[in-house]
Amino acid sequence: MGRLSRWRITITTSGRANEGLGGEQWDSYRVVDGEFPDEKDLEKYDGFVISGSSHDAFQDTDWILKLCDIIKKLDEMKKKVLGVCFGHQLIARVKGGKVGRARKGPELCLGNITILKDAVAPENYFGEEVPTSLRIIKCHQDEVLELPESAKLLACSSMYEVEMYSIEENFLCIQGHPEYNRDILIDILDRVLAGGHITEDFVKTTHPFAGPIHPSIHQSLSTKRKQMVEQKRFALFLATCDSTFVKKTYGGYFNVFVSTFGEEGEQWDLFRVIDGEFPEEKDLDKYDGFIISGSLHDAFGDDDWIIKLCSICQKLDDMKKKVLGICFGHQILNRIKGGKIGRARRGADMGLRSITIAKDSVKPGGYFGDKTPNSLAIIKCHQDEVWELPESATLLAYSDKYNVEMASYGDHLLSIQGHPEYNKEILFEIINRVVGLNLMEVCFAYVSPFYTLSLNVTSECFFFLPILQQDLADKAKATMEDAEPDRKQWQTLCKNFLKGKTDQI
Repeated sequence: MGRLSRWRITITTSGRANEGLGGEQWDSYRVVDGEFPDEKDLEKYDGFVISGSSHDAFQDTDWILKLCDIIKKLDEMKKKVLGVCFGHQLIARVKGGKVGRARKGPELCLGNITILKDAVAPENYFGEEVPTSLRIIKCHQDEVLELPESAKLLACSSMYEVEMYSIEENFLCIQGHPEYNRDILIDILDRVLAGGHITEDFVKTTHPFAGPIHPSIHQSLSTKRKQMVEQKRFALFLATCDSTFVKKTYGGYFNVFVSTFGEEGEQWDLFRVIDGEFPEEKDLDKYDGFIISGSLHDAFGDDDWIIKLCSICQKLDDMKKKVLGICFGHQILNRIKGGKIGRARRGADMGLRSITIAKDSVKPGGYFGDKTPNSLAIIKCHQDEVWELPESATLLAYSDKYNVEMASYGDHLLSIQGHPEYNKEILFEIINRVVGLNLMEVCFAYVSPFYTLSLNVTSECFFFLPILQQDLADKAKATMEDAEPDRKQWQTLCKNFLKGKTDQI
């Protein structure tokens, strides 16, 4: 008989060794009780699992510090280590990341996480086909606040930026619990509820969970009565490339959009339309709403992918699906509805701008909520504009420079020229990147839209993308010296529209 594969699993329950499937031997240690293997025995094992815990990974109790030392030794030995929940956080701590209380609160549910497909290779643990998203049971109150420099982000969600990551070939860390099932989750819910750690309202209204048939907690948890809850599903049509900065800071523009417009319990899918990636037409009805992002390309262009995007949008219009168009997306929606678009007649724009709300066109209690503002501040970054709205459109906002800053088409299409998803950090990085290319076009009154410029700049890009001068860059940055965009109001407006939370505008 050949040698048994031996694995070390560090958990808080069993203390027995047993033979696993396929001739594996699994040993367990109650590390929470100070039970650890001898260091000389670490080499005997092929892999290790660090489980979840009711303790905080940022604490300095003796057993946690000892476990940190063990992880460091395993790292030096290049041993395979799988970290789950608490283990996920502790490995981040050991490798130089930051962990702490979850900034958006705890999670106790079956959640949906988005796989960052571009980051999975070459360590493609998923096999031949990498899924767009996965469901996993979540049960934690802490999170990884900042990844170590050596880590690669593999998955995120609308609630947390770091759902899964890897470090080289030896660490794989998952915030959720792949080992849990629904019965275990419900048992945990009952116990923490009975212990007064959470309220029943928290479970019922804040963190419903969905399974294969979308069950959720209803009324008393002790009776385990469930009701059916339909999970909302949205898609982002990404018409731009991720910059190095956005990849490193946010894991990509997809995360920027989902963190801005997403909510817990939703599923968000990414389609890189700029690369010709579109959903199948038969799958369009599965989605509750869509967002079309900005782009360095012109919405009046006739590239194959732009023509395909227009065709998809026309079908979504026929289906009365909710579609939010931002910048390039704003112009695309106008194009498919019969309006006119082209180069901005008063020049391109970049910076923080105030737009005026056409209050006479906005229905009280609409997407803005109970009170419609006179104006809103938003980050602008574009060189094209909507010249003329079709008859079916309703003008919702304008500015002293552009006639059409926001428009709606019935109850299902909403378009915004500015970027409600942008913040100061993103804008300044775009400006710095554009200036760094040392090209200019002095005819622009302010700056050109380089928010989507990728790291691999081609000669074709230089043909049509002007670069702003330093003085214009300084003017753009100066717009945010003493002001901020009204991001919360924009978030509320866009979420209300996408999710049908209020009546029409």
